[in-house]
Amino acid sequence: MVMYQKVLSRAGLSLDRLANFCQFADQGSIAKAAKGDIIRQSLISRQIRDLSEFFGVELVRRKGRGLELTGPGRELAAIGRSHFTSLNDFLARCENTEWTARIVASNSVGFWLVLPAIEKVRARMPNVRIEIHHEQTREMATATREGTYDLAFIRKDAILPGLKSRVLRKVGHSFLVPKKLSPQAPRDLAKALDSFPAALPIGGRMREVLEQSAAKRGCELKVSVACTSYLHAAKVLESETTSAVLPDLALPFLDQRNYHALPMPEKFTLCLVWSARNVATRPALAELVEIFGEILADR
Repeated sequence: MVMYQKVLSRAGLSLDRLANFCQFADQGSIAKAAKGDIIRQSLISRQIRDLSEFFGVELVRRKGRGLELTGPGRELAAIGRSHFTSLNDFLARCENTEWTARIVASNSVGFWLVLPAIEKVRARMPNVRIEIHHEQTREMATATREGTYDLAFIRKDAILPGLKSRVLRKVGHSFLVPKKLSPQAPRDLAKALDSFPAALPIGGRMREVLEQSAAKRGCELKVSVACTSYLHAAKVLESETTSAVLPDLALPFLDQRNYHALPMPEKFTLCLVWSARNVATRPALAELVEIFGEILADR
């Protein structure tokens, strides 16, 4: 009891207050957290003030017409998420029911790497229910550290302090030219970029690499379709009337007899990432980390 004396001796902290604060943090506004209920909005506003007074720090601040979390507010939300997910896991184990693992990845990694592994994962852990989300790399790392997601698949160079990781594989990209456009395999990437219309990323690191490669040879990219997702580029490629850049994760899902694949010069290290605090209190999540790591590691 002495360990918890300081927290329990003061009024203002409760599971309900903490749960509603986490709901506000996840939804981004009191109105969304209250689902439009005016009475509940007032309750949540008061509970946030109660928590601020209890801890003696500002948890939210004004931003325009709304509110945003302060640094301490983000930390408290992360602590709250960790406790509630741990309790949910424990209840699921007691009742022998499903528990939820929230996973985040880019669209391409989710589609060509994570989703095909789900059947194998559930064969080893049948009580897990998988949620798959997608975000930009920076948001994935931050949200995983704060407990919004349980597992993330991100580049090694994007891992933040407070996150644990396991290297899965090197991931490269290829410039794919349909054989209908060129029966003979192009010998030079820059010349291929200059010669064939292509579905390419609108922006980002890969677009920069492509433009730099073309510029070195005095060539110009022939962009027939600009895409925000490699899934879009893969769909365009199916017509076999245009080339495309795709991650090598997609190659096993294509009929490679129909395409010439020219490797791109850069690769990145893909890692499985999780919050150390989250896994420490959730045995089932720690087991899931091991299962995904074993199934998806490049051998």
